[in-house]
Amino acid sequence: MKEKFFVEIAGVRLGIVSEEGKEYVESVASAVNERINKMLRSQRNCSLVEASIFCAMDFYSTGAGDSRRLKNLEAQIALYQANVNRLKKENEELRAKLAENN
Repeated sequence: MKEKFFVEIAGVRLGIVSEEGKEYVESVASAVNERINKMLRSQRNCSLVEASIFCAMDFYSTGAGDSRRLKNLEAQIALYQANVNRLKKENEELRAKLAENN
């Protein structure tokens, strides 16, 4: 069930509607807040909007890379499963032939 939570990120109070629990929403907000504030401290000429955009791009880029890796792993697992199924069938056939010969 979706719930509404209020968090503060970079001094901006936001209402977030999520199916995730309060702890999760707060942990994500905390990570984003920390990342934006770190950028604002390290880049004195960086505005809040610029820092937010850079952080959004970084988070999206990381997520997109993770999605690509996940798809590759899923494809590898499917290939491995097909090989396992083929080997099981081959094993059964060989066992049947062995049983016929004995």
